[in-house]
Amino acid sequence: MKVVFPIIATGEQITRMCEMASLIWHEAYRDMLPRKQIQYMLALFLKPSIIEEQIAREGYTYCFINTGGVDAGFFGVCPRLEGNSLFLSKIYLLREYRGCGLFVQAMDEIVRLARLQGLPAVRLHVNKNNTRAIKAYIRSGFHITGSDVFDIGKGYVMDDHILEYVIPG
Repeated sequence: MKVVFPIIATGEQITRMCEMASLIWHEAYRDMLPRKQIQYMLALFLKPSIIEEQIAREGYTYCFINTGGVDAGFFGVCPRLEGNSLFLSKIYLLREYRGCGLFVQAMDEIVRLARLQGLPAVRLHVNKNNTRAIKAYIRSGFHITGSDVFDIGKGYVMDDHILEYVIPG
């Protein structure tokens, strides 16, 4: 199936993306994080007003991962948020679209975006307990460069690995 990556720009698209994120997060993180933390983090990071602000003022680009005319997931990137690299802030697929090559195609698009901007690497943070995602990133050529714990308020932290993919010259 053909995969395209339409840019998310309208309020309706942003709302749809945030609703998709809520479904994905509650399913993907239910065994890693308490439900209240998932809800808190969704409100902190994936609320339409937050996404609109990131797009308008911080240089973020969000794209759907669309296959066969269906939005199967999305990703968000921001250039130079972490040094001389493209920061992969978010990449999520609905459960029924995992394991069919969409992640690889989305990563190819993300690398293409980094190259277009003349950036030599893609960086991201991933929950240390998200072994499925960590394995997928490593299969895609990322390597762990560090770890950090980020206080996100209300007694919650993000305990993450920091991963990097160096774009071949």
